[in-house]
Amino acid sequence: MQNDPFRPPGPRPAPRAVSWTQSIALFCFGGSILLEIGQAQWHWPVIGRGWPILALDIVGAMLMATSLGLLWTARRQR
Repeated sequence: MQNDPFRPPGPRPAPRAVSWTQSIALFCFGGSILLEIGQAQWHWPVIGRGWPILALDIVGAMLMATSLGLLWTARRQR
C-alpha cells in the first residue's frame, strides 16, 4: 500500500551531483588501473614516473569523498 502510515518512507534517490561525482571518480580509478596494467604488462614507457597514476587516484578519492559528503548533507536535511 502506498499510503501505509506504519511503513517508513523509502530512501530518496541520490542527487544528480552525487551520481556525476561517483561516475567521474570511477572513471579516474579505472584510468589509473589501465595505466598501471599498461606499464606493467606491455612495458609502456613510464609516463611522468607514475605521477599521472597517483594524480588519478588522488582525484578519484577526493571525488568519492565529496560524493559521500553530499550524501551525508542530503540525509541530514531530511
